[in-house]
Amino acid sequence: MLTTGSEGHYEWLVTDQQFDLLQLCPEVVVGKYVAVTSIDSGALVPTEKETAAGWQTRGKIAYSPQIQNVEDLPREAWDEWYIFDVRADLGISHLSENVFEAPQGQGHLNVFVNYCLGLHRPEMKELTTLFWQQMERIRPESYVADNDYLNFVSANKTLFAAVRAAIERLK
Repeated sequence: MLTTGSEGHYEWLVTDQQFDLLQLCPEVVVGKYVAVTSIDSGALVPTEKETAAGWQTRGKIAYSPQIQNVEDLPREAWDEWYIFDVRADLGISHLSENVFEAPQGQGHLNVFVNYCLGLHRPEMKELTTLFWQQMERIRPESYVADNDYLNFVSANKTLFAAVRAAIERLK
């Protein structure tokens, strides 16, 4: 299954295929900065080695140095990343809070991956509405949520086309 769409200046896709997005399309993160808002459904606590390499944690969000190699980005499953061309500060994560009760607005970040986010699922309309509002506030280049579905969102049309084509070749 591969479903695509658009919202504002973003294009999005959702697939239930199992593969390593970064092995398939390393350009999603290489040369960029990643804010990790969930790893294996929890907060990423950088190791000593990662901290020495430039990883930082603020407000329960882990921020990468500029990614040089996909192996520099820790990943498990049920991960959520916001990807930027420049360093960003997203504020405070509300990872363990209900997104419908947590504060909305600048400086507050809700985590959607743990709700089994699937942008294609009509029954998730309330959740996706909150998601798109947050995307408009923080304006990352790209977003990845990896749960039962892989959700990839990007404002970079060339990158989105490359990811979509790579996934379509997997069929």
